[in-house]
Amino acid sequence: MLIFTQKGSSALVLVYFLVLTWYCLHVLVTLPKKLPLMANVLLYMLLSIIDINRMALFSNNLSLYRFSTQVPEFLSMILYRDFIYCFTLLTFANVYLTASRVLTRVLISVYTFLFLLMCCFILNRTAAIISLTWNTYYDSIMLLIIMFVTYGLGRWLLHFTRKEKKA
Repeated sequence: MLIFTQKGSSALVLVYFLVLTWYCLHVLVTLPKKLPLMANVLLYMLLSIIDINRMALFSNNLSLYRFSTQVPEFLSMILYRDFIYCFTLLTFANVYLTASRVLTRVLISVYTFLFLLMCCFILNRTAAIISLTWNTYYDSIMLLIIMFVTYGLGRWLLHFTRKEKKA
């Protein structure tokens, strides 16, 4: 964990998140079964709107945390918010809603939760997000809520795309 707390490695956090962004995009693109394209695009937009508003509300209005003003850390947080978070949740929705086995659904749920929690940990340890009254427990609860919302929105959009195909 020493690598996440070194003072001279502020640009290293940006490299971490660039690699994680590439990884998340690669995982999403290589999924064998996916939701329809329209459902994926709309779900991405909805998740982005929810996350941007959530982060703005928690940082600006409630002052639970604040973002770093250093360029590499701020860009890392933007990569997380706009790509890693949404692509991971899109992967979760695509696998969960198209999988027929319960074990696959459990594994994608655990993977999504732990991967996003790890990203939150890295953001906190590298001071990209400076916690004022926020902690890992709140991150965990928020991730579970967002995963549940993602599942609900995915089912809703899948229902509409199937309904549109029949018409």
